[in-house]
This record gives sequence, structure tokens and C-alpha cells, in this order.
Amino acid sequence: MKPTSLDTPAEVQSIHFALLRQATPGKKLKLTFDLIQMLRRLTPADVRHQFPNASDEELRRRLIARLLPREDVISAYGFDPANDDLRRTP
Repeated sequence: MKPTSLDTPAEVQSIHFALLRQATPGKKLKLTFDLIQMLRRLTPADVRHQFPNASDEELRRRLIARLLPREDVISAYGFDPANDDLRRTP
């Protein structure tokens, strides 16, 4: 088996995949929801880490720009994340 992670040994990945194959659908669903919750906490924390001096409004804009496609950001929020000037208010 080709490793899917560069920092995890292939034998450990094999065990991991075997455990996932044996898991019930409910357990797999719980793991999926747990991962989503973790991402919901880590993503804003990463934005705050990257821009420690940003205002709450700038952080909100940067988070929106990270989570949504550019066209949706422009349409729904009225700013273009490609401009990278997310400090201004529209």
C-alpha cells in the first residue's frame, strides 16, 4: 500500500485503515462530525494566528474568504478576497 501521509509509517496506516473498515456506519458518521467540529475551531484559530493584529471585522472577512468560493464572497458579502485588502469595509 502506498502511504497517504509522509509522517506516518505504512504499517500504522494499515492498522488505521483496518480499524476504519471495521467501524460501524454510526461510528464513521461520528468521526466525520468530530472532524468537522475540529475544523470549525481550528480554522478561525489559524486565521487569528496568521493575522494577530487584525480587527474582528478583518478576521471575519478573512475567514469568509477562506471558507467560500471567490464568486460567492463577492456576491454575498460585496468584497473581493483576491484583492487581499480585507481591512476595508465596503
